[in-house]
Parts: sequence; structure tokens; C-alpha cells
Amino acid sequence: MRWSDLSKRSNELNSGRSFNWPEMTPQDWLMEIMSLLGLVAMLFYVFYHYPKLPGSIPDHFDFNGNPQTFGDRNQVWIIPIISLFMYAMLPNIMRFRLSYPSQRFLNRVQTQKQFTGRVRLLRYQKMIMIWGLFYISFSLIRFSLHTGNGLGVWFFPVFLGLILIPSISFLLFRRLNR
Repeated sequence: MRWSDLSKRSNELNSGRSFNWPEMTPQDWLMEIMSLLGLVAMLFYVFYHYPKLPGSIPDHFDFNGNPQTFGDRNQVWIIPIISLFMYAMLPNIMRFRLSYPSQRFLNRVQTQKQFTGRVRLLRYQKMIMIWGLFYISFSLIRFSLHTGNGLGVWFFPVFLGLILIPSISFLLFRRLNR
């Protein structure tokens, strides 16, 4: 069989494979509520402390959690805007491509499970990223008001681990279950 024949067969099998959006389990609802709570808390915190901020605030922290560069206080709005965008887009990114081509010709049940797992992983990552960005905003404002001393040495490795470990384990388990 030639490559073009395999490609045609793959397109034929996957062209009609649109999947049902996964039902929300209690765990999914909890992640959504926690994400929304983090977003609302961040917006409230930034709105409340914005008038108190000095003209110059940190706009970048190094790996040790210490501020490196400083910028205008209006830059404090960048993090909440990114968080709003992530809240709206991350779990819904899979909706834009509901036909899910698989590398192997898996049956519909297996592929639906993979699709559901990806949606849940994105939902988890959204929650972790929003709370991480909230902590960055919180530390930035506290440092600017001279009540804190930066992010802390622990933040970068913990935040990176909370994002990467589930992603890597998802990819590994997906490979093992083939």
C-alpha cells in the first residue's frame, strides 16, 4: 500500500470523527469553580490595590523570585487580562477542532477517552495557571507596596512542576495504553 492510499484511508476514517463534549463530573465542576474563584479574587485584589501602587512596579522576576526590571504601574493589568483570556480559551480550545485524527485507527471509545482526557488536562492546567498568575499579581503588588519581598525561590520549580508533571504523565500513559 502506498503512502497516498494510507493517507486517503486515514482521512476517510477520521473525517466523520467528531466527538461528544465530555460531561462535567464533580471534579470538573470543582476545577471550574476554583478557576473562576481565582480569577475573581485576582481582579478584586488588583482593582482594590491599584490606586495605592507607586508609579513604578516590577515587571519581571528572575528564577529566584526577585524583581529584575521595573515598569509603569499600568502593567499590573497585563496579568489579569492574560488570566481572563486563559479562562475563556483553554478548555474551549478543543471545541475548535472536534474531528480528532488518531495516529492509529483506534476505535471510537478509545479515541473519545483520549479526547475527554485532553479536555480535563486543559481544565486542570487552566486552574493551576490562573492561581499561579494570581500569586504573581499578589507578590508584585505586595513588593510594590513594600509589604513583601518577591515571589520566593520555591515558586518557579513548584509552578513548573504543577504544569509539566500532569502533561508528561498524560503523554506517557497515552503511549503505554496504545
